[in-house]
Amino acid sequence: MFARFSPQAQAVVHLAEQECRNASHYYLGTEHLLLAMAIAPPSDALAYFESIGAQPWEIKAALRSAMEPPSEHPWEGVILTPRVRRIFDMLSAEQTAAGAIEPADLLRAIVADGGGVAARVMAAWTSPSAAPR
Repeated sequence: MFARFSPQAQAVVHLAEQECRNASHYYLGTEHLLLAMAIAPPSDALAYFESIGAQPWEIKAALRSAMEPPSEHPWEGVILTPRVRRIFDMLSAEQTAAGAIEPADLLRAIVADGGGVAARVMAAWTSPSAAPR
């Protein structure tokens, strides 16, 4: 599944998986992907954040307050949520001729999807009605 991901995007996914475990979540959701990019922003993700007037620490703080509490679900490893799987599949299909999937591609897809914790957090900076920061 990750063959089309650049090394930077793969690093985001690996850090997101670690953040799942740190949060005692058994699923990898869009919030974990965005959190990984806010914790250790790749250069293209940092440029994206700057383009919308956001600082990584602001996104990280907003995500931490919006995320679900630790899960009591039995640990069987991290699974991808249906939304993340759909985003990954969509990006893989789009990137066939465009090259590798980059972290900024993940960000744009999360925002375009419009659902999930990460999209709600990003709406504070990307929605037309968002107040300037």
